[in-house]
Amino acid sequence: MRWLVLCLVVVPVVTADGRLPNDTLPLHYDLHLEVTGLGLNDYSYRGNVSIRIAIVRDTDQIVLHNLGNTLRSIRVRRCRDGVPIPHQLLETDEASEQLRIRTDRVLDRVHDQTIQLVIEFNNTLGEDHMGFYRTQYRGHKRVPMVVATTHFQPSYARMAFPCFDEPGLKSTFQITIVSNASYLVASNTPIETISWLLDGYKVVRFERTPPMQTYLVSFLVANFTSVHAMSPSGVKVGVLAPPKDEKMLQYSLQAATTLLTSLEQYTGQKLGLKKLDHAAIPAFGNAMENWGLVSYDEQFLVLSANAHRLQRSQAVLTIAHETAHQLFGNRVGPAWWSYLWLSEGFATYFEILLGSEAYPELLPLEESFAVRHMRPALLADAYEGAHPLTVEPLAADSVRIEMLFDTITYSKAGCILRMINCSIGEREFKRGVRRYLETYRDGIVSPDDLYGSFRQELPEGPTVEQIFRSWTDKPGYPVVAVERLNSSHARFRQQRYQQEEEATRDTVSRWYIPITYYTNSSAGKFEYRPAFWMSESDQELVVQLEMDWQDVLIVNPRQIGFYRVEYDDRGWNSIVDILSLLPPVVQAKLVDDAFVLARVGQVGYEICLEILQELAANPNPVPWLIAMAEENVGFLQRVLQSDQFDRFVAGFVGEMFGLAETFTRSLFQSQALERAFDWWARLGDSTGRGESKSGSSGNSQRSACPPLSVEKIVEGLLSPDEAVRDRLFARLKCQPRQANGPLLLALERVSESKLLPFGKLLAVLESMIKSYPGHLLHPIVRFLGTVDPVEMGRDGQRLQQLLNIIIHEVTDPGEAAEVQKLIVKNASVLGVNFPAHANTVMTSTISWRMKQVPKLREFVAESRMASYYGKQDDPAVVREGGR
Repeated sequence: MRWLVLCLVVVPVVTADGRLPNDTLPLHYDLHLEVTGLGLNDYSYRGNVSIRIAIVRDTDQIVLHNLGNTLRSIRVRRCRDGVPIPHQLLETDEASEQLRIRTDRVLDRVHDQTIQLVIEFNNTLGEDHMGFYRTQYRGHKRVPMVVATTHFQPSYARMAFPCFDEPGLKSTFQITIVSNASYLVASNTPIETISWLLDGYKVVRFERTPPMQTYLVSFLVANFTSVHAMSPSGVKVGVLAPPKDEKMLQYSLQAATTLLTSLEQYTGQKLGLKKLDHAAIPAFGNAMENWGLVSYDEQFLVLSANAHRLQRSQAVLTIAHETAHQLFGNRVGPAWWSYLWLSEGFATYFEILLGSEAYPELLPLEESFAVRHMRPALLADAYEGAHPLTVEPLAADSVRIEMLFDTITYSKAGCILRMINCSIGEREFKRGVRRYLETYRDGIVSPDDLYGSFRQELPEGPTVEQIFRSWTDKPGYPVVAVERLNSSHARFRQQRYQQEEEATRDTVSRWYIPITYYTNSSAGKFEYRPAFWMSESDQELVVQLEMDWQDVLIVNPRQIGFYRVEYDDRGWNSIVDILSLLPPVVQAKLVDDAFVLARVGQVGYEICLEILQELAANPNPVPWLIAMAEENVGFLQRVLQSDQFDRFVAGFVGEMFGLAETFTRSLFQSQALERAFDWWARLGDSTGRGESKSGSSGNSQRSACPPLSVEKIVEGLLSPDEAVRDRLFARLKCQPRQANGPLLLALERVSESKLLPFGKLLAVLESMIKSYPGHLLHPIVRFLGTVDPVEMGRDGQRLQQLLNIIIHEVTDPGEAAEVQKLIVKNASVLGVNFPAHANTVMTSTISWRMKQVPKLREFVAESRMASYYGKQDDPAVVREGGR
C-alpha cells in the first residue's frame, strides 16, 4: 500500500484468521471515479469514496481493506450532526491488505450510531486482470482501443478503491464516473443522470444498487456499442461489445433473454433489477456474474450466424451459469468463502437445467451432467487432499480462497444438488429452492439456511439435512461394491474410493447413499428415485431387489448418485453382454467406473478391453468421449506401449470421423470429434492407420503439426482465455517428444520475467499436464527442478496440488526418480506426510505396470481386438520395454 499521510502509529497485526473485526459495518458507499485519460494513453484515475458506517460495538478503530491505492486524504465525521472525529492512520503489515484508522476517542454504538468515512485516493489501471484494469481490442484499421473494466472476485475490489471487501458484508452503492464524452459507461444499475462538461467529458451517475457484496461491483468505460431486448418480466437485457461485433450479438441476446425468463419461472423470483447487461470484454478469459453487468470473454457473446455448435453450446452454458448467479450468489449470497459452493453449485446446476430446457438439441440433460460435471467432479474428488464442499475453518488467505474456485466447488456441488432433486422429487426440490430464495432475499447465508429450507421428510430414509451434510462436510466419495447372492438378493458395501491400491484404507468415511438400479424385472422403476438408502452406519447391507436370476443388475445407471459402482465377475460379464443395448449415458457410467476402478486394482483391465470392443460394435459419442479420456484409454495406451492396441484405438478413433456427417453436433458430440482429432495426431504417425469399419479414414487427418516458437508458447501461457491455452496444449501434444526445448525456454522466460504470478503459472501447468501427461510430464518436472525453493515456498499449496497430479501419472522408475528429487528439494514447503505419500503412489503404479502390462499385452494379442479393424498383423509386433 502507498499512503501519503504524516502520522503513523504501529499496532499489532489483525485478527488471527485475517478477517475484519466487524466492529464497524458498511451501510452505503458513494463512489466517485474520474477516468478521463483513456484516449490519451493516460491510465491513471482519481477516486473519492464516502462510506456510511454503522458502529456495531464500541471501538476506537475502523478497519477495512486497501491494496495499491495511494491515499490523498481521510476524513471521519459523525452522521447525525457532521461533527469531525479526530483520527490517526495506523501502520499495518502490507500482507494483511488492511487499512486501520484509530479514532482519538471511542466510537460509541449508542451515542454515535453511524459515521461517515471519506477517502480520496489515486490509482492506475493495471494490466493484470484484477481490480480496475485495462485491456484492449483492435478497432478501425486495427487501431488499439482501450477498455477500462473490473474483475473483483474474490478479493480484488480493494485494489480499485478502499472498501470492506468481504462477502458477508452487503451494502448499497451509488457510483459516479467521469469519462470522455464519447465513451460508453456502464455499471451495475441503469444511468440516473448524465451531465455534459465543456471540456469534452461527461459525468455519469448511476442509480443506487440493491444491497450487494463488493466483489459484485462493476463498471466499464469503453468505446462499445450495445443491443437490447425486453424480457417478459420487464428486465432490459443488453449485450455490450466493440462496434465491430455489433452484427454478431443477436444469438447471445436471445439466449440471455430466454434463460433469464426460464430462471424466473422456475424459481418464482423476479430478478429485482431494471436491467441486466452482458459485456464482451477482450481477453477476459471466462465470465464473472457482476450484478446487473456481467463480464464475459468475447467468445461467449460474439457469435457469427454460422457459429459452430460447440461455440453455441458453450455460450448457452456460460450465459445460463452467470444468469443463475443473479439470484444464487447475488440476491442470496454466501456469508464467507467457506460456503462458496452455495453460489457456484446452484449456478452449475441451473446452467444445465436451463440450457437443456431452452436448447435440448445442444444440451441433452442427462448426458450434459455426465460429461460436463459428474465425471470431472469424481476425478477431482479422488485426490489426496481434496477439500469438502463446506471448508471450515477458512482464513482470509487469498491463495487458499482462490484455490476453492475448482471442479469440486462447481461440479461436485451441482451434482449433489441434482442428487437431492432426484431423491426428494422435482416438486419438493422446487419448493425448497423457492423458500430459500424468498426467506433470505438480499441476505447472506450459510449451509444451515439452505438445509432448513427443505422440509420434505423421506418416508424411509435420512432427512434432507442429513443427506446434504453427508456429502458437503467431508471430502471424497464411496465405491459401492455389489455382490449378487441369489436370484433376488444382493449385498451392498460402501468404502471411500482411494486412488492408490496400496494406500492406507479410509474405513471411517461413510455416506447416505441413494441406491438406484436397473434390472430387467424392475422395468426402470428405480432408475431415478432411490429404491433404498445406505446410511452412514451401513458398511454393508443385504437387500431384496426386483430381479430374477437371469436379469442384469446395474446400480446408479443414470448417474444420479455421486459414487462409483464395483461388481463381481458375474455382474461385469452380464453387463458386457448387453452393453450395446443400453442407453449412452448408462454406457458412459459403466465405462468410466470400469477404467477408474481398474487403475486401482479393483477391476481387471480385461473387463475394460472387452467393454471397448462392445462399444466399437455400436459407437456413440457419449461413452466414446468418456472411454477416450486421458485417464482411461489414454493411461492404458501410455503404459501398454502396444502397436496392436494402438491400431485398435486408431480404428476406434476413425469411427468418430465415420459418424461425423450424421451428427446433430451437441456439445459432447462436438467434443468427441475434437478429441478424435487429438488422438489422430497422437496415433497417426506411429500406426499409419485409423480406418473405421465403415471405411472412413484419412480425409479427416490433420496436416502435419508445425513447430512452436518460444514466443508463441509464451503468448499462450499468458493468455487468460482457456480456449487459447487449450489450443496451445493441443499443439504441444503433437510436437515430437524430443522437441521440448522451446517449451522449457518459454516456461523459464515466464517465470523469470514475472509475466505471470508463479501461483497462476502452477495452475496453468496443472491444466497442461492433465491434457497429455505422457508427453508433457517430463518437461514440466524438468522446469520445476530449475525453480528456486524460495520461489516455490510462496505457493506451497499450489505446488503440492500440482505434484499430487504428477505422481499419479508417473509410470516408470526414471520418471519416479526425477519427481522424487524434485519433492526432496522442496520438502520444506510441502506437507510433512507428502513425500511418503508420493513414494507410495509412484511405487504402486510402477509395481502394477510391471505385473499387469505383460498380461494385458498378451490379452490384446490373443483377443479379436488385434484384428477388429482391418487385417490382423503379426501378434509378435509389440513395442517392448518402457518409454
